[in-house]
Amino acid sequence: MNSILLKLCILGGAAIIVTLIVIVVFIIISHINPFTYPVIKYSIDISGRKQPSYKDCVDQWVIDNKDYNAVNHYNHVISKWDNDCRRILEKTHLGKERKTQIYNNMKNAVNSSEYPIYQYVFFRRQVRYKQSNYKKQAYSVNNTEGVYKLTLKQLLEIYDELEEIDFETTRQKYYAKNQRKLMTKELRQLIIKRDNYTCQKCGKYMPDEVGLHVDHIIAIKNGGKTVESNLQVLCDKCNYRKGSKKQN
Repeated sequence: MNSILLKLCILGGAAIIVTLIVIVVFIIISHINPFTYPVIKYSIDISGRKQPSYKDCVDQWVIDNKDYNAVNHYNHVISKWDNDCRRILEKTHLGKERKTQIYNNMKNAVNSSEYPIYQYVFFRRQVRYKQSNYKKQAYSVNNTEGVYKLTLKQLLEIYDELEEIDFETTRQKYYAKNQRKLMTKELRQLIIKRDNYTCQKCGKYMPDEVGLHVDHIIAIKNGGKTVESNLQVLCDKCNYRKGSKKQN
């Protein structure tokens, strides 16, 4: 008799445990979100650059992709996301009301002008080594350093502002107070090659770069910027004459 009661107690306890497990699993499942938010992600390599401005890097990305149709791409991504969500609604085991509630909440958030759908991921390449057949072999990995998020509205505003300056350079560089510091070796060589080592006033050819100057067409003091369209190659004489005219 005692053994029968013991078995009944054990079975009853097991039933209670199973019931509790089922309840816990149901609660967990009912709170699982089967959907994912849509993201438009781009990676930007900042290897070898010390503390770069993420804002400046995104500006440069926009300049390099000035023909990118952000609105069309955005609509395509949102449309695909919406279709995927509807398929999930049909297949998931969540209650219909719960699924619809989650989907509607997410859709409202995504359709909001404040939703940061664009993510610019900044990474640095790091060299690592592994041992193989007693030889050390190098391989690289990408380490994420930071993420810069933007809404569609913010990205379009960046496009508009850069379009006003003809996508010449980043906004930070364009509005920098000290424009002379923006004359890098790379920019100087770009202008020299563009103008074919030739003075844009008298036509003197200077392949050895002796007496060659890269000059601001509109002087910095008059609001000129250190951008390609405002730079030209001049020889010694023409550069001197230009400077004399300014003084007069």
